[in-house]
Amino acid sequence: MDLEYLLLLQRLRESAGAVLTPLMELVSDLAASPATVAAAAFVFWAVDRHFGNFLMMNYVGSSLLTQVIKLTACVYRPWVRDARLHPAPGALDTATGYSFPSGHTQSAMAIYRSIGLWYGKNRPWLARLMGAMVLLTAFSRNYLGVHTFQDVAASILLCGAYLWLNGRLMERVERQPGLDAAVAAGGMAAALLAVVWFLCKSYPMDYVDGVLLVDPLAMMEDGFMAAGMVFGFYPGWLIERRRLRFSTREHRPWQFALAGAALIPMLGLYLLLPRALAPVCGALWAEFISCALLAFYVMAAVPALICRIQRGARRAG
Repeated sequence: MDLEYLLLLQRLRESAGAVLTPLMELVSDLAASPATVAAAAFVFWAVDRHFGNFLMMNYVGSSLLTQVIKLTACVYRPWVRDARLHPAPGALDTATGYSFPSGHTQSAMAIYRSIGLWYGKNRPWLARLMGAMVLLTAFSRNYLGVHTFQDVAASILLCGAYLWLNGRLMERVERQPGLDAAVAAGGMAAALLAVVWFLCKSYPMDYVDGVLLVDPLAMMEDGFMAAGMVFGFYPGWLIERRRLRFSTREHRPWQFALAGAALIPMLGLYLLLPRALAPVCGALWAEFISCALLAFYVMAAVPALICRIQRGARRAG
Protein backbone atom coordinates (compact mmCIF):
# COMPACT_ATOMS: atom_id res chain seq x y z
CA MET A 1 0.00 0.00 0.00
CA ASP A 2 2.76 2.48 0.87
CA LEU A 3 4.56 1.89 -2.44
CA GLU A 4 1.31 2.20 -4.42
CA TYR A 5 0.81 5.60 -2.79
CA LEU A 6 4.28 6.67 -3.97
CA LEU A 7 3.53 5.41 -7.48
CA LEU A 8 0.39 7.56 -7.50
CA LEU A 9 2.42 10.60 -6.44
CA GLN A 10 5.05 9.73 -9.03
CA ARG A 11 2.42 9.84 -11.78
CA LEU A 12 1.25 13.19 -10.42
CA ARG A 13 4.83 14.48 -10.37
CA GLU A 14 5.42 13.35 -13.94
CA SER A 15 2.18 14.88 -15.20
CA ALA A 16 2.86 18.17 -13.40
CA GLY A 17 6.30 18.41 -14.98
CA ALA A 18 8.59 20.90 -13.25
CA VAL A 19 5.78 22.90 -11.66
CA LEU A 20 5.68 21.43 -8.13
CA THR A 21 8.95 19.51 -7.85
CA PRO A 22 11.20 22.57 -7.23
CA LEU A 23 8.78 23.80 -4.57
CA MET A 24 8.74 20.43 -2.83
CA GLU A 25 12.54 20.29 -2.98
CA LEU A 26 12.72 23.75 -1.41
CA VAL A 27 10.31 22.79 1.39
CA SER A 28 12.27 19.61 2.01
CA ASP A 29 15.68 21.30 2.06
CA LEU A 30 14.44 24.15 4.25
CA ALA A 31 13.80 21.74 7.11
CA ALA A 32 17.12 19.87 7.00
CA SER A 33 20.26 21.52 5.71
CA PRO A 34 23.45 23.04 7.14
CA ALA A 35 21.59 26.37 7.05
CA THR A 36 19.08 24.93 9.55
CA VAL A 37 21.72 24.32 12.21
CA ALA A 38 23.37 27.66 11.37
CA ALA A 39 20.07 29.50 11.87
CA ALA A 40 19.49 27.74 15.20
CA ALA A 41 23.01 28.69 16.35
CA PHE A 42 22.49 32.32 15.32
CA VAL A 43 19.23 32.45 17.29
CA PHE A 44 20.99 30.98 20.33
CA TRP A 45 23.90 33.43 20.19
CA ALA A 46 22.12 36.68 19.36
CA VAL A 47 18.32 36.50 19.43
CA ASP A 48 17.00 34.37 22.30
CA ARG A 49 19.42 32.30 24.36
CA HIS A 50 16.69 30.31 26.14
CA PHE A 51 14.75 29.43 23.01
CA GLY A 52 17.95 28.67 21.08
CA ASN A 53 18.98 26.29 23.84
CA PHE A 54 15.60 24.56 23.70
CA LEU A 55 15.74 24.39 19.90
CA MET A 56 19.25 22.92 19.75
CA MET A 57 18.53 20.32 22.43
CA ASN A 58 15.40 19.16 20.63
CA TYR A 59 17.22 19.01 17.30
CA VAL A 60 20.30 17.02 18.34
CA GLY A 61 18.44 14.59 20.59
CA SER A 62 15.69 13.77 18.12
CA SER A 63 18.29 13.39 15.36
CA LEU A 64 20.11 10.69 17.33
CA LEU A 65 16.85 8.92 18.19
CA THR A 66 15.91 8.84 14.50
CA GLN A 67 19.30 7.49 13.47
CA VAL A 68 19.22 4.75 16.11
CA ILE A 69 15.87 3.57 14.77
CA LYS A 70 17.02 3.89 11.14
CA LEU A 71 20.09 1.75 11.75
CA THR A 72 18.13 -0.75 13.80
CA ALA A 73 15.25 -1.24 11.35
CA CYS A 74 17.46 -1.04 8.20
CA VAL A 75 14.52 -0.41 5.87
CA TYR A 76 15.65 0.10 2.28
CA ARG A 77 14.65 3.22 0.34
CA PRO A 78 11.48 2.93 -1.78
CA TRP A 79 13.28 2.72 -5.14
CA VAL A 80 15.46 -0.10 -3.82
CA ARG A 81 12.35 -2.03 -2.80
CA ASP A 82 10.45 -1.41 -6.06
CA ALA A 83 12.17 -0.73 -9.39
CA ARG A 84 9.06 1.03 -10.69
CA LEU A 85 9.76 3.97 -8.39
CA HIS A 86 11.96 6.76 -9.68
CA PRO A 87 12.52 9.55 -7.15
CA ALA A 88 13.05 13.14 -8.20
CA PRO A 89 16.75 13.38 -9.17
CA GLY A 90 17.27 16.57 -7.17
CA ALA A 91 16.19 14.84 -3.97
CA LEU A 92 18.63 11.93 -4.19
CA ASP A 93 21.62 13.84 -2.80
CA THR A 94 19.83 14.43 0.50
CA ALA A 95 18.25 10.96 0.69
CA THR A 96 21.04 9.46 2.78
CA GLY A 97 20.85 6.54 5.17
CA TYR A 98 18.07 4.00 5.46
CA SER A 99 14.46 4.97 4.88
CA PHE A 100 12.56 4.48 8.17
CA PRO A 101 11.91 6.90 9.83
CA SER A 102 12.33 10.11 7.83
CA GLY A 103 15.22 12.33 8.95
CA HIS A 104 13.92 15.41 7.11
CA THR A 105 10.54 15.06 8.81
CA GLN A 106 12.26 14.67 12.17
CA SER A 107 14.23 17.85 11.51
CA ALA A 108 11.03 19.67 10.56
CA MET A 109 9.38 18.50 13.78
CA ALA A 110 12.39 19.52 15.87
CA ILE A 111 12.56 23.00 14.34
CA TYR A 112 8.96 23.93 13.52
CA ARG A 113 7.34 22.18 16.47
CA SER A 114 9.86 23.77 18.85
CA ILE A 115 8.88 27.20 17.49
CA GLY A 116 5.22 26.34 17.93
CA LEU A 117 5.71 25.10 21.49
CA TRP A 118 7.81 28.11 22.54
CA TYR A 119 5.89 30.95 20.92
CA GLY A 120 2.56 29.38 20.01
CA LYS A 121 0.76 29.92 23.33
CA ASN A 122 0.56 33.65 22.71
CA ARG A 123 0.42 33.32 18.92
CA PRO A 124 -1.95 30.46 18.00
CA TRP A 125 -1.62 31.33 14.31
CA LEU A 126 2.12 30.66 14.55
CA ALA A 127 1.56 27.24 16.12
CA ARG A 128 -0.85 26.37 13.30
CA LEU A 129 1.60 27.63 10.67
CA MET A 130 4.43 25.56 12.15
CA GLY A 131 2.19 22.49 12.23
CA ALA A 132 1.37 23.04 8.56
CA MET A 133 5.09 23.29 7.75
CA VAL A 134 5.72 19.94 9.43
CA LEU A 135 2.96 18.28 7.39
CA LEU A 136 4.11 19.96 4.18
CA THR A 137 7.68 18.76 4.76
CA ALA A 138 6.45 15.24 5.39
CA PHE A 139 4.37 15.32 2.20
CA SER A 140 7.31 16.71 0.22
CA ARG A 141 9.36 13.62 1.09
CA ASN A 142 6.55 11.42 -0.24
CA TYR A 143 6.04 13.58 -3.33
CA LEU A 144 9.74 13.46 -4.18
CA GLY A 145 9.65 9.67 -3.88
CA VAL A 146 12.33 9.29 -1.20
CA HIS A 147 10.14 8.19 1.74
CA THR A 148 6.96 6.21 2.25
CA PHE A 149 3.95 7.42 4.24
CA GLN A 150 4.98 5.14 7.13
CA ASP A 151 8.44 6.74 7.19
CA VAL A 152 7.13 10.27 7.69
CA ALA A 153 4.22 9.33 9.99
CA ALA A 154 6.52 7.41 12.33
CA SER A 155 8.96 10.31 12.37
CA ILE A 156 6.25 12.79 13.39
CA LEU A 157 5.05 10.52 16.21
CA LEU A 158 8.53 9.67 17.49
CA CYS A 159 9.82 13.22 17.40
CA GLY A 160 6.60 14.52 18.96
CA ALA A 161 7.03 12.10 21.84
CA TYR A 162 10.70 13.08 22.21
CA LEU A 163 9.88 16.80 22.32
CA TRP A 164 7.23 16.20 24.97
CA LEU A 165 9.57 14.12 27.14
CA ASN A 166 12.43 16.57 26.69
CA GLY A 167 10.17 19.44 27.69
CA ARG A 168 9.20 17.65 30.90
CA LEU A 169 12.86 16.87 31.62
CA MET A 170 13.90 20.51 31.18
CA GLU A 171 11.08 21.65 33.47
CA ARG A 172 12.45 19.31 36.13
CA VAL A 173 15.99 20.59 35.60
CA GLU A 174 14.74 24.14 36.15
CA ARG A 175 13.18 23.04 39.44
CA GLN A 176 16.25 21.01 40.43
CA PRO A 177 19.29 22.69 38.83
CA GLY A 178 21.70 20.09 40.15
CA LEU A 179 20.23 17.51 37.78
CA ASP A 180 21.91 19.17 34.80
CA ALA A 181 25.15 17.23 35.32
CA ALA A 182 23.28 13.92 35.30
CA VAL A 183 21.40 14.97 32.15
CA ALA A 184 24.68 15.89 30.42
CA ALA A 185 26.34 12.63 31.46
CA GLY A 186 23.30 10.67 30.29
CA GLY A 187 23.31 12.41 26.91
CA MET A 188 27.01 11.72 26.33
CA ALA A 189 26.59 8.10 27.44
CA ALA A 190 23.65 7.68 25.04
CA ALA A 191 25.80 8.98 22.18
CA LEU A 192 28.61 6.51 22.92
CA LEU A 193 26.20 3.60 23.38
CA ALA A 194 24.60 4.46 20.04
CA VAL A 195 27.99 4.30 18.33
CA VAL A 196 28.74 0.94 19.92
CA TRP A 197 25.36 -0.30 18.70
CA PHE A 198 25.99 0.99 15.18
CA LEU A 199 29.32 -0.82 15.03
CA CYS A 200 28.30 -4.10 16.65
CA LYS A 201 24.87 -4.86 15.23
CA SER A 202 24.31 -6.84 12.04
CA TYR A 203 23.10 -5.30 8.77
CA PRO A 204 21.37 -6.75 5.70
CA MET A 205 23.88 -7.71 3.02
CA ASP A 206 21.82 -8.22 -0.12
CA TYR A 207 23.54 -8.56 -3.48
CA VAL A 208 22.21 -8.03 -7.00
CA ASP A 209 24.40 -9.42 -9.82
CA GLY A 210 27.29 -9.67 -7.38
CA VAL A 211 27.01 -6.03 -6.28
CA LEU A 212 26.12 -5.08 -2.72
CA LEU A 213 22.70 -3.44 -2.87
CA VAL A 214 23.14 -1.12 0.12
CA ASP A 215 26.47 -0.53 1.87
CA PRO A 216 26.03 -0.44 5.67
CA LEU A 217 29.12 1.74 6.10
CA ALA A 218 27.52 4.46 3.99
CA MET A 219 24.28 4.09 5.94
CA MET A 220 26.12 4.60 9.25
CA GLU A 221 27.50 8.03 8.37
CA ASP A 222 24.41 10.00 9.45
CA GLY A 223 24.28 7.98 12.67
CA PHE A 224 27.86 8.88 13.57
CA MET A 225 27.16 12.52 12.78
CA ALA A 226 24.09 12.57 15.05
CA ALA A 227 25.96 10.80 17.86
CA GLY A 228 28.83 13.27 17.55
CA MET A 229 26.45 16.22 17.78
CA VAL A 230 24.93 14.86 20.98
CA PHE A 231 28.34 14.00 22.46
CA GLY A 232 29.61 17.55 21.90
CA PHE A 233 26.36 19.30 22.73
CA TYR A 234 25.90 18.20 26.33
CA PRO A 235 29.27 19.23 27.82
CA GLY A 236 28.93 22.56 26.00
CA TRP A 237 25.39 22.94 27.32
CA LEU A 238 26.54 22.20 30.88
CA ILE A 239 29.47 24.65 30.71
CA GLU A 240 27.29 27.42 29.29
CA ARG A 241 24.57 26.76 31.85
CA ARG A 242 26.86 26.70 34.88
CA ARG A 243 29.74 29.02 33.96
CA LEU A 244 28.77 31.39 31.18
CA ARG A 245 25.08 32.28 31.03
CA PHE A 246 25.55 35.05 28.48
CA SER A 247 22.66 37.38 27.68
CA THR A 248 20.58 38.04 24.56
CA ARG A 249 18.21 40.51 26.20
CA GLU A 250 19.69 43.75 24.85
CA HIS A 251 20.07 42.75 21.17
CA ARG A 252 23.14 44.90 20.57
CA PRO A 253 24.44 45.23 16.97
CA TRP A 254 27.88 43.87 17.86
CA GLN A 255 26.32 40.62 19.10
CA PHE A 256 24.47 40.12 15.83
CA ALA A 257 27.67 40.85 13.92
CA LEU A 258 29.70 38.45 16.05
CA ALA A 259 27.05 35.73 15.65
CA GLY A 260 27.14 36.18 11.88
CA ALA A 261 30.94 36.00 11.80
CA ALA A 262 30.94 32.94 14.07
CA LEU A 263 29.02 30.99 11.43
CA ILE A 264 32.09 30.92 9.17
CA PRO A 265 34.16 28.58 11.40
CA MET A 266 31.05 26.42 11.69
CA LEU A 267 31.15 25.92 7.95
CA GLY A 268 34.78 24.83 8.18
CA LEU A 269 34.02 22.35 10.95
CA TYR A 270 31.17 20.91 8.91
CA LEU A 271 32.77 20.76 5.47
CA LEU A 272 36.54 20.75 5.84
CA LEU A 273 37.41 19.03 9.10
CA PRO A 274 35.87 15.64 8.19
CA ARG A 275 37.97 15.53 5.02
CA ALA A 276 41.11 16.37 6.97
CA LEU A 277 40.44 13.74 9.66
CA ALA A 278 39.22 10.92 7.41
CA PRO A 279 42.72 9.72 6.36
CA VAL A 280 43.71 9.56 10.03
CA CYS A 281 40.72 7.94 11.72
CA GLY A 282 38.35 6.87 8.94
CA ALA A 283 35.29 8.59 7.51
CA LEU A 284 32.85 7.59 10.26
CA TRP A 285 34.96 8.73 13.20
CA ALA A 286 35.92 11.86 11.27
CA GLU A 287 32.23 12.76 11.09
CA PHE A 288 31.74 11.96 14.79
CA ILE A 289 34.67 14.12 15.92
CA SER A 290 33.80 17.00 13.58
CA CYS A 291 30.17 17.09 14.67
CA ALA A 292 31.13 16.86 18.35
CA LEU A 293 33.49 19.83 17.96
CA LEU A 294 30.85 21.73 16.00
CA ALA A 295 28.22 21.25 18.72
CA PHE A 296 30.68 22.22 21.46
CA TYR A 297 31.67 25.29 19.45
CA VAL A 298 28.02 26.35 19.21
CA MET A 299 27.13 25.69 22.83
CA ALA A 300 30.29 26.78 24.68
CA ALA A 301 33.06 28.33 22.57
CA VAL A 302 31.09 31.18 20.99
CA PRO A 303 29.06 31.83 24.18
CA ALA A 304 32.36 32.12 26.08
CA LEU A 305 33.48 34.85 23.71
CA ILE A 306 30.13 36.65 23.94
CA CYS A 307 30.22 36.39 27.73
CA ARG A 308 33.74 37.83 27.88
CA ILE A 309 32.78 40.82 25.73
CA GLN A 310 29.63 41.43 27.78
CA ARG A 311 31.58 41.34 31.05
CA GLY A 312 34.16 43.72 29.63
CA ALA A 313 31.41 46.10 28.52
CA ARG A 314 29.85 46.05 31.98
CA ARG A 315 33.20 46.81 33.64
CA ALA A 316 33.87 49.62 31.16
CA GLY A 317 30.39 51.03 31.78
